[in-house]
Amino acid sequence: MKIKNYDGIIEHHKSVKSTNLMAIEKIQNNEDFDWLIADCQTDGRGRSSNVWDSPVGGLYATRVIKDNNLDYSHISQISILSSVIIASTINKFIDVRNIKLKWPNDILIGGDKLCGILIQTLNHDNNFYIIIGFGINVKKPSVKTQGKYAYLSDINKEVIIDKLFDELIRNFNKIINKWDYGNNFEEFRNYWMKLSSDIGKQVTVVDQKTNKSGIFEYIDEYGNLILRIENDLIKINTGDVFLN
Repeated sequence: MKIKNYDGIIEHHKSVKSTNLMAIEKIQNNEDFDWLIADCQTDGRGRSSNVWDSPVGGLYATRVIKDNNLDYSHISQISILSSVIIASTINKFIDVRNIKLKWPNDILIGGDKLCGILIQTLNHDNNFYIIIGFGINVKKPSVKTQGKYAYLSDINKEVIIDKLFDELIRNFNKIINKWDYGNNFEEFRNYWMKLSSDIGKQVTVVDQKTNKSGIFEYIDEYGNLILRIENDLIKINTGDVFLN
């Protein structure tokens, strides 16, 4: 089902393999849309192709930004912004103090994952696209999942997915517009650091090539993780963070 309103063109599907994968296919087919939302995903993926369980009862949505004023240098900031968008959205339904943000873009409750975000990019027909996928665990599913997750309904049983999606759209538009291509990133950077689960702690950052251990000092003006290893400050723009 396709609906066009002031928030852009929103497509709702009962079941898809992945909203991000569908978004990429639609871009390549020159289809016009802004948001995709699905009741479930049969092949949901997170960063590094990790499986993201996506049964009925969650919010699975992808927003596409088509903007040639953006490029790869904006991705780290947009990753931080996406976490802030989710935290602001969830704050409508539960106390934001229940939420912790894990670099680069996981949202946790009680140490368990509530929301994952997958950001991808695409160049097509001389246009630059950023594809942002959100997966929020709302209601505990009846089927068994592979991972250990948190659910909004554990704290607020009255959460309605449609209202959650409306709030997500509202916060997305407000925060992306206020960000203004990075001119106002500092406000969102500070918000993110206040909710960080790991700043000031000894962590190990793992990427495909190396492991680095040190103190997570802060995120910089580009959204990179700054890790202190002895007397050196190391800038990291990709990887997974684990507490030591």
